[in-house]
Amino acid sequence: MIFLYLGSILLVIGGAFFIFPAKSDNLVYGYRTPLSKESEENWNYAQKISSRFLLLFGAVMTIIGFLLKSTGNTNFFIIEMLAVPWFIALMFGLIETKLKQFDKERRGENDEYFND
Repeated sequence: MIFLYLGSILLVIGGAFFIFPAKSDNLVYGYRTPLSKESEENWNYAQKISSRFLLLFGAVMTIIGFLLKSTGNTNFFIIEMLAVPWFIALMFGLIETKLKQFDKERRGENDEYFND
């Protein structure tokens, strides 16, 4: 049941981020990390990519929760509680990886030489 409820919540949040992305850095709404706040381009990309990953992981978790509920396997509370942090950590890890890659490409750090 945890997957069903948490997946639904992630779907709602991802949908809100997708339909109404945060326009600028604020304290209430948006995907806020130090890397996303570095520049306006990073901020806009972070909002776009986080909404997609929230929708994706929310859909996967909702489907898993629905399948568990429809088959009557609702006695796996402990297993679900142990699996949820792995899903959340993977989601945020993928978002930050994409954001780091975007920032690196935008800055062009691959072509810079410090020992010229």
